[in-house]
Amino acid sequence: MLIIRYFLFFFLISFSVTAQYTETINSNRPGTSHGAFAIGWNVLQVETGVSSYSMEHKNLNNSKIDGLNFNYLFRYGLLNDKLEVFLEGSILSRNIFDNNYQNNYSTEFSETLIGEQTIGFKYLVFDPFKNKKWHGENFYSWKAGRVIKLTDFIPALSVILGSAFNFDDKINYNDQFFEIKKPVIPDPLNQNITRIRNFNHPIQNISPFVGIATQNHFKGRWVVVNNIYYELAFKKAAFPDFLPKSTNYNTLNYLFTITHNLRNPNWSVFGEFQTFKNGAYSDELFKFGAAHLISKDIQADLNIGGSLKNTPSLFYFNLGFSKRFDWHIDITDVELKQMKEFKKNQKAQRKAEKDSEKEARKSERKGKTILDFFKKGEASEKKKVRKELKDLKKESKKLDKETKRQNRADRKKNK
Repeated sequence: MLIIRYFLFFFLISFSVTAQYTETINSNRPGTSHGAFAIGWNVLQVETGVSSYSMEHKNLNNSKIDGLNFNYLFRYGLLNDKLEVFLEGSILSRNIFDNNYQNNYSTEFSETLIGEQTIGFKYLVFDPFKNKKWHGENFYSWKAGRVIKLTDFIPALSVILGSAFNFDDKINYNDQFFEIKKPVIPDPLNQNITRIRNFNHPIQNISPFVGIATQNHFKGRWVVVNNIYYELAFKKAAFPDFLPKSTNYNTLNYLFTITHNLRNPNWSVFGEFQTFKNGAYSDELFKFGAAHLISKDIQADLNIGGSLKNTPSLFYFNLGFSKRFDWHIDITDVELKQMKEFKKNQKAQRKAEKDSEKEARKSERKGKTILDFFKKGEASEKKKVRKELKDLKKESKKLDKETKRQNRADRKKNK
């Protein structure tokens, strides 16, 4: 069991020695951008929020949408501290006043629907904080550690891959008015029901995307995050293929987020700018808010935001909550050294086994049977195996002693 435990530890750290795990929760909220760092191996994080929003579209005869948006993000550290898998989505309950008709005709209705669902992976490619010359603590000058340096502009970088799935045709391309823009089916009983403006955009079902996330830290209290994504729009197979080839429904999405930690370390404020553009809808959004750290695993936040244009206008108010389930296992330098020694012994054992197989094959080619080979080398092979087992037992005892010594030292420190 001890050997299995050591092997499991080594497997988990073989991907990355430097951990991005933090002692307190690391939430993407209250913004919508993704930080460059993963949350840490074997950590589950749930980030949820409820928004009350109001929209009005001038070009659609001032049609309005009011509603609630329940959004959620599940994050999990997979395999190592650099890799993260996430699931993001929303559920909407909205009231629609559709005034996009001629002859003063209008409709009003309410509906609840499932918004876009996204699954993706984030992997940390470059971590500048591993370089102690750039970001090490300066013990000789308090001021030197709290001024902006050129190396602070070198960001942590991660790659994000995934796909968005749309299960409802009423919202596409992030456009809440997508259904109102569709042409109406002619009504023989009422010939006056016609749209003022209509667009025959293709219905988007699957949208794979690729993106990058960067993260900079300045003066210990400022954090700047940039996200840029390129999303491919795969239209519904049943949609008629008569659109001009120049029409581009792929989405380019950019987010800029800046966060400032206040003197009270449990409070922070943020601002965010988001812009996205595709062939059906484009917008620029501004968001502001604050977050409060309730405990090391729980965060609450609130934010407001909107758009400056009127096609459509947008204003929202959002309350959010983040919870971390921390099952992370710390691996000390002593354990890391032990794992390296264990791997070295395993490698030597595999080499000995391969050499034995090689000798057996040589004996066969010379006309000898495997039985002859084993009779000849049985004593030496048994001796080798006994020696290797003895060495492994010694190594296991040594590792056990080191672990106990480390635990005693940790308990003394905690006291």
